[in-house]
Amino acid sequence: MSKKKVGLFFGTFDPIHNGHIKIAEYITEKKLTDEVWLVVTPENPIKLKSKISNFKHRFNMAKIATEKYENIMPSDLEVNLKKPNYTIDTLEYISNKLKEIEFSLIIGEDNYKIFDTWKDYEKILDNYKIFIYPRKGTLKESPYIINQNAMYIGGPRIDLSSTNIRNIVSKKTEPKDLISAKVMEYININKLYQ
Repeated sequence: MSKKKVGLFFGTFDPIHNGHIKIAEYITEKKLTDEVWLVVTPENPIKLKSKISNFKHRFNMAKIATEKYENIMPSDLEVNLKKPNYTIDTLEYISNKLKEIEFSLIIGEDNYKIFDTWKDYEKILDNYKIFIYPRKGTLKESPYIINQNAMYIGGPRIDLSSTNIRNIVSKKTEPKDLISAKVMEYININKLYQ
């Protein structure tokens, strides 16, 4: 019997937006993985200096955004791991804990271009499949690293960032069509990004 395949999509998700969901949908629809877990990161070693919203709020927004999907769900698996969280540590931790699941990594093309700066990146490349989604406006240049485990996927090119959405909300306008109405409602109730 083959193992269940789960794609881990790490992010601060501050806030989660429709672009994140579209990528996760594409990956499950194309049967690249059976499920996608949106791993809400407590802190990003690269983004340590920037202010990010409370983990609970970011996780709640991810829960709201994914409630209608059977095979896309938020995960808080990094919350109890030692800080800062490095992807390799999380991958090894979850792979040892859930041996019956085959885990892969979902990252944006922008991250893949700096992948060789990640802790133990060769170990990740050797042991996990990596699905790289395109960013809008990125050139079709060859990536810095590619091997039998790393593949570019087609799918939606996302011209959307959480930073854009935070800026829109801070100007008291609604980022319609960019995030779900229920997530927007949560942002308003909790006065996030004001």
